[in-house]
Amino acid sequence: QMIGRGTRLAPDLFGPNRSKDGFLVFDLCQNIEFFNQNLMRAEGKVAPSLSQRIFERRADLLLALDDSSARDRHAATVIATRPETDGTVSDSGLRWDLATRLHDEVTAMNPENFLVRPHREQVENFADFDAWLEFTPDAHGEVIDHLAGLPTAFRDKDDAGEEAKRFDLLALRLQLTVANGDPGFTRLRDQVQEIASTLLDQLTIPTIKAQQVLLDEVAGDEWWQDVTLPQLETMRRRLRGLVRLIEKTKRGIVYTDFEDELGELTAATLTGMEIGTDLTRFEQKIRIYLNTHQDQLAVQKIRRNKQITALDLSELEKIFVEAGLGTTADIDYIKDAKGGLGLFLRSLTGLEREAAALAFDS
Repeated sequence: QMIGRGTRLAPDLFGPNRSKDGFLVFDLCQNIEFFNQNLMRAEGKVAPSLSQRIFERRADLLLALDDSSARDRHAATVIATRPETDGTVSDSGLRWDLATRLHDEVTAMNPENFLVRPHREQVENFADFDAWLEFTPDAHGEVIDHLAGLPTAFRDKDDAGEEAKRFDLLALRLQLTVANGDPGFTRLRDQVQEIASTLLDQLTIPTIKAQQVLLDEVAGDEWWQDVTLPQLETMRRRLRGLVRLIEKTKRGIVYTDFEDELGELTAATLTGMEIGTDLTRFEQKIRIYLNTHQDQLAVQKIRRNKQITALDLSELEKIFVEAGLGTTADIDYIKDAKGGLGLFLRSLTGLEREAAALAFDS
């Protein structure tokens, strides 16, 4: 970013035909030293979307409910018919709700979509609801690897925006810590308690006032003692639509108040940036020079398609370097990349109309 900002063109910055010809980077955190180490290139990776992360956590929770150890703790059972209760009452109801939601998202995937097409086999397999009735680790791996990141036309009827989805993700992570006995429960619980406490400060809003009893419980500690998955599911469903009402000034602002302690500044050169990387800027500067010095004999020869001598080119090279338009390394690079300095210069100026007509006639 520093290099990009510095290489921005600034025509006539210091007056007519006196454009910016350099810049300084004050690297106070040893970035140049770090990147000069010939580090291995990292493969680019797109961060998973919020929807993908929620899909993955739902699949994780479904697997946890089907896991034998989780089944012992929560009495979750694999059933082929819809239970009488939903996910706010029983683990079996929660399992059914999770399987139904994941199945609905998969069935809404268009197999003709170019992103979906390579995973068509998995889409067709899991479009059958029976595939979700017993969710094995292998099935979980297949879902995560092939389906989680695919686009779907499914839309939640209770969609309340991105804030609600982020709360869904938080609640799912909490449910996973309870189901698997994973660490991290306290930290996630504290986040939910903070959200509940913040909402309690806005009881003048009717929709928040309607959930005051639950908010009071969630903001306290007693409700969290031996909390169950259905309890957390109830909390998720009833509070997800409220988080968007939290005042923006209270949405997790991060304050930084620190003072840098920096040592002595030293000059450094960023390797790999000396040649070829500033080609566009170099071309722009040479083009401006040629357009503003058309009275020079060598420039006239270039524009009129006349033969230019080695002496002419040598003289121009000297002018370019002395005027700060480029370095000897820049010019050498241009010679190799463009088939010679003369061809490069002609590509910048073009030919005068008469010279072009004569060239076509010949």
